[in-house]
Order: sequence, then C-alpha cells, then structure tokens
Amino acid sequence: MIKAVIFDLDGVLVDATEWHYNALNKALHIFGYEITRDEHLSVYNGLPTRKKLELLSSQKSLPVSLHSFINEMKQAYTVRMIESECTPISRNS
Repeated sequence: MIKAVIFDLDGVLVDATEWHYNALNKALHIFGYEITRDEHLSVYNGLPTRKKLELLSSQKSLPVSLHSFINEMKQAYTVRMIESECTPISRNS
C-alpha cells in the first residue's frame, strides 16, 4: 500500500541544476554547440528544454531542425545522470 507520494519540483529535495547543464551540453556538443556554466545559470536555468533550444536558436543560430533530436538526447542523458548520480541517503535518527 502506498502511504505517501513525494514530488520534487527540482531544487526542493534534489538540486539537479548540474545534471541539466551537463546533459544539455552533451547533447549540444554533438553538433558543435555549447553554453557556459554562467550562461546556464543566468539565462537557461529553470527553463524547459524546448524553451532553452528556442533561445539557443535566436542567440547562437542553432538550427530549429535540430530541436527535436537534441531534446530527445538531452532527456536521455538526464535520465542516465539521475540513475547514476541520484542516490538516497539514509539517516538514522
């Protein structure tokens, strides 16, 4: 029986900023694009990936035709990072 469900709206229980930054850059690198950590924190952080890609198209001439593929790759990389880096911490009181 499920007794509780916990939702993390990103940043409450887990700070996934680095995972999103690294996953997006890994997907962008396939096509020779990159955003700096400062750019991510000041412009892109907290935005949905599709919005980030729209901004990259307007600011860095990322072809719109790549959006769908880059979005899929970014999501796959994010899932892999979560699976490998997000581990529960058990605290005994």
